[in-house]
Formats: sequence, C-alpha cells, structure tokens
Amino acid sequence: MLVRFILVFQVFIFVIACEPVGQSLDEGKIEELRVPSQESWNPVIRINSVGKENVQARAAYSAHYDNPKEILFIGKVRLDFFDFEGNHSSTMRADTGRIDDKRHLFTARGDVYVDSDSGMTLTTSILHWNENTESIFTDQAIVLTTETDTLYGIGFESDANLANWTITNPTGVTYREFGND
Repeated sequence: MLVRFILVFQVFIFVIACEPVGQSLDEGKIEELRVPSQESWNPVIRINSVGKENVQARAAYSAHYDNPKEILFIGKVRLDFFDFEGNHSSTMRADTGRIDDKRHLFTARGDVYVDSDSGMTLTTSILHWNENTESIFTDQAIVLTTETDTLYGIGFESDANLANWTITNPTGVTYREFGND
C-alpha cells in the first residue's frame, strides 16, 4: 500500500512539474521585446533649431528607439542650454531623461537641478523642457534659490535660463519688511 501511495505521489509531482507556471504563452499575449535601434555610451547630442544650437545633451548611456521614436538617457544626464546668441545660459542635471521626438519634449527625472549662469538654481524631481517653446516646467514640488531668497512651491514654469519664471502654488513664509518709499 505504501509503495502504491509513493507511486501515485510521484506521478502527481511529475504532472504538476510539467504544467506551465503563470500565464499561458499564447502568441497574442506575448509582448514584443523592445530593443533599441542604437545604443551609445557617453553620447553628446546637439539639438538645433533656427540655425543655432539650443541644447547639448549628455549622459553615461543613451538608447534610441524607433517605435515610439524616443531617446532614453541613463546616468549623469546633463543638458546645457544656450541663449539666442549662442552663449551658454544654464545647465540641467538629472538621474535619467527621455526625449519624446513626436512631442519635442525632454523629461528629466530623479534629482533634477538647474543652475543658471546668472546664479539661480532650481531643484525638483521631474522637469520637462519643451523644445518648441524653449521653456521648462513641472507640476512637482520645487525649490528655487535666488541671490537673496529661497522660494518653495508646487508647479513651476520658466525659460531655460531661469530669467522669467512663475511658481504656480508658492508655499512658505517671508519675514521681509517693505518700506513705504
């Protein structure tokens, strides 16, 4: 009787071991593996419009995809922005980035920092740069540091050199006194 029980148990284990685990591998359910059409290590990508260099993008690694058409940046992501005369105006740093070629939108994620050549800095977790409007924006929490203030808020929009900016929902308190001049 014990031998019969062991034999039935072994057959049962064998049948269970032969069954696929998880979802079935129907052909309709297998997603196509997304493979980049190009990969680069330490790339420098120049974005030009109106006959001048607007942005220079760098990263430790980039992957170019054809469908949808985009470029992913990973590690030491850096964008250098240039003004209308071609002079350097600011630098954005982030952990990762993505260029959506269809929307002409760069999205930086992670510890995102923008340092303008005028001395202002912006810190946030997600920041977008729109190539068409040459503006940066986010709906996330931000810290903006000027020569005299540190400002906090949620939501931000500016030109890339941080000269003309708006904090959507400013937070915090100031103790400045304004004179009656």
